[in-house]
Amino acid sequence: MALDVGKALKSKTLVVGVLSMSLLMSASNAVSGTIPAMKEAFSDYSAANVELLTTVPTIGSMVGTALTGIFANAIGRKKIAMAGFFISAVTGVIPAFFPYYYWPILISRMFFGFGSALFVTLSVSYITDLYDGDMQRKLLGWRQAVGNLGDVVLLFVASLLITINWQSTYLIFFLLFVPMVLVGMFIPKEFDNFSIRSALVDDEGHVVDKSASQKQTTNWQVLWLAFIFLVVSMLYNVMSIKLASYVVDEGIGSASLATLIFSFLVVATILSGVLFDKVAKVTKRLTVTISEVVIGICFIATALTKNVPLMFALVLIAGFAWGIINPALTARFVDYSPAHSMNLTTSIVIIGINIGCLISPYFFALTASIFGNSSAGFAIIVGGALYFVMVVIELITLKVDKKLTV
Repeated sequence: MALDVGKALKSKTLVVGVLSMSLLMSASNAVSGTIPAMKEAFSDYSAANVELLTTVPTIGSMVGTALTGIFANAIGRKKIAMAGFFISAVTGVIPAFFPYYYWPILISRMFFGFGSALFVTLSVSYITDLYDGDMQRKLLGWRQAVGNLGDVVLLFVASLLITINWQSTYLIFFLLFVPMVLVGMFIPKEFDNFSIRSALVDDEGHVVDKSASQKQTTNWQVLWLAFIFLVVSMLYNVMSIKLASYVVDEGIGSASLATLIFSFLVVATILSGVLFDKVAKVTKRLTVTISEVVIGICFIATALTKNVPLMFALVLIAGFAWGIINPALTARFVDYSPAHSMNLTTSIVIIGINIGCLISPYFFALTASIFGNSSAGFAIIVGGALYFVMVVIELITLKVDKKLTV
């Protein structure tokens, strides 16, 4: 029986399938709390080598991201997405069963990142290819919200499992089978190479799209967007690497208080993700500009206050603004991507994001060296101040590119 494309695109089950791909897109972060215990388990290895176990998925992710478009065009998006979930689930739980073998864990973590990249990359291209207009903006916001909701769930489950022992925490990756099943059930294979801007349906209801046979290309605008994502991600990451130190070093509170404050970032991005399409309709072309101003002010103010309730409020507002910037910039994929090249465009941008997060600690170490101030508060102020540089760049971008709507 031929697929009724129009009906399928309007189905809620398709939305569930597409959004489920983002549910656990930051799953790797949930096991960061195992580092202290792993340092004890691997006392023969340096602290840097143990910490590498939590960051090495980024290397696998970059490789997977670069290859996703090639695999998707050759085999189909649905199969590649499901393969990504399967690879990440199987390799993700290996530390739970081989807890005292460093090299198997290191290799498994790298493959975990590789598998994650396959479904994270496609989670964007499915939305931008299957939907347009208000629905596309809404789902890009929901993607952000669903991803952060998944983070909250994983962190909660991980906090329970780690009380048993550190290796049990890695059992959370069995949850990756849930979105794999949802993708298998709810996303038709006919949408493997479908693009709402170029696909046609023949008399028998079959999707006709030549995009799979076309060579994917890129342009300077996509590369520029990847650079913007790299910088804003690098700057925003200062909160995750410096907030706890600032709270403890300044005598404001304990590490647990800092963790609680940081959790407000996640909660706020869930809310802003859901509200993104409504916010974007009001702020329009200034969506990114306003959000960058808000984050800049909140970061600087956070590093200048020792008032805990005020800090909670500032972090909450900054998190809300970040939840707006991310889908707003993602919406520009459609404006910038060459025809039939969304998978490649998504891959390039996600590589930029990964690089930004990876180099963030080194960037702020460099600024500390340049200015002779290594305090956590100063790093947060630098991050906030540089967001105002991004505001200037954004205003220039809007002046040059009149077609941007968000």
